[in-house]
Amino acid sequence: MEKTRGYGSLPKATLGRLHMYYRYLSLHQRDFVSSEEMGGALGVLPEQVRKDLSYLRYKGKPRVGYRVSELRKELEEIFGVELELNMAIVGAGRLGGAIANYEGFERYRTRVVALFDKDPAKVGTYVGKFRVRSVDELPEAVRELQVDVGAICVPPDAAQEVADRLVESGVKAIWNFSPSQIKVPPEVILRDEDITRGLLMIKHSIAVRSFRGDDRTPEL
Repeated sequence: MEKTRGYGSLPKATLGRLHMYYRYLSLHQRDFVSSEEMGGALGVLPEQVRKDLSYLRYKGKPRVGYRVSELRKELEEIFGVELELNMAIVGAGRLGGAIANYEGFERYRTRVVALFDKDPAKVGTYVGKFRVRSVDELPEAVRELQVDVGAICVPPDAAQEVADRLVESGVKAIWNFSPSQIKVPPEVILRDEDITRGLLMIKHSIAVRSFRGDDRTPEL
């Protein structure tokens, strides 16, 4: 994580847009790209693109643009793309199973190494390629499999208990897909992925557009 230390003060909104730029650069193979090209493709003003990229060490050239290989390389440093991580999923329901068997993680050097559940009826069964293990095995499994990240895919009333178990087992970060607000110690990284919030924001935007009677899209 040493390489990313200098980027810890990046504004949250800027970090989100930098991820958009990285995704764009990963999909478009070319030598150079301009802020106008990226901004036009992503719906971001060119001035904003240039302001966001001004946080980076690499600087583009006027009337030439940004060398894609250099820009992508630094963005990969920011997002720790080269960092290899092992992840365990707790909750072998539909969401947990889908995340556990999502093949896209490999692209970012992240491997799902285990799937857990507390339901005796699920323990020992298979969800895709994973044999469901009991949550009672968490501490031993986290050590043996060198689990860095624990993803929580359980009902809200069980989320905090699972989070506590993951923390006690020694994970570095928790990816919370439960709508429940959980608490972790400061040394454990917490990322809440609230799917229902995203849906409600979309519904809000549709409602606002309908109320206005125009086609302007509210910002989410």
